[in-house]
Amino acid sequence: MEKREKAWRYRKRIEVDYGQPGRMRFKGYSGNISLTGIMIRAVRVFGEGTILELELRFPERLVRAKGRVRWAREGSLQLISTGRIGMGIEFLEPPPNLDGIA
Repeated sequence: MEKREKAWRYRKRIEVDYGQPGRMRFKGYSGNISLTGIMIRAVRVFGEGTILELELRFPERLVRAKGRVRWAREGSLQLISTGRIGMGIEFLEPPPNLDGIA
């Protein structure tokens, strides 16, 4: 079993555009973000292991990244604010311009 250290997660709400390479894009919002990944609150989720292209829309900059879905939970739109639905995404290559996200 692979042991992984937990990265510090920051509660930060930013808009996130996401989707599979070359396919339709969807919109969600971050629940938290770290240097190793992001939790996206969204109704449209993809299965574990799916590779997604991400655009993280910070007020001062746009950050592009690729990530792999580590977990996903489906549910109704009313559950988005609770954080009970969405996806946990692990960055494949942590974006170099995520410094100062806190």
